[in-house]
Amino acid sequence: MGEVPPLTELYQKYRPRDFEFLIVYVRESHPGENFAHHTSIEQKATHANKLKELENVQLRILVDDLQGRVHRAYGLLSNMVYLIDREGMVVYKSDWTNAAELDEMCGSLLRLDKMKKEGAPIIRKGVSQRLHWIPMDPALRERVYRRSGEKAIKDYFNVFGFLPYASDAEKRKNG
Repeated sequence: MGEVPPLTELYQKYRPRDFEFLIVYVRESHPGENFAHHTSIEQKATHANKLKELENVQLRILVDDLQGRVHRAYGLLSNMVYLIDREGMVVYKSDWTNAAELDEMCGSLLRLDKMKKEGAPIIRKGVSQRLHWIPMDPALRERVYRRSGEKAIKDYFNVFGFLPYASDAEKRKNG
């Protein structure tokens, strides 16, 4: 949840401008013995509350149902982000939370509001698609997997063949 502090900053910046920021807790991204796959809605709500506590989340957290209907409707990735305008149109979608990009898009919506108030002609809506690269913080990765438990560590290792721990990154840097 390295995305939480930047999202909190955006929430504080744009809330006075009538933006709402929500986290939809869809599933346990890295299940382990400490935070297992959800088997009841009560367990899922407990995990969401624990996330709020452990990561000092200030945004409102909504909990998807046990079947994951919201998760399925909006894409099955765990850190997706959507920006929806006042009319209900999705104006931004990303498969991973990128606070800088989201900040730009929020600013774009404010510029649109200003253009509408000033009666500026709008030719059409433009659409962009791009690739961006997401850095990984080994210290954050280690903290998340250690918190989840040994099963989460083994699962990640089985998929990727390594687990980039902060201590490993330090060894490479100093070694």
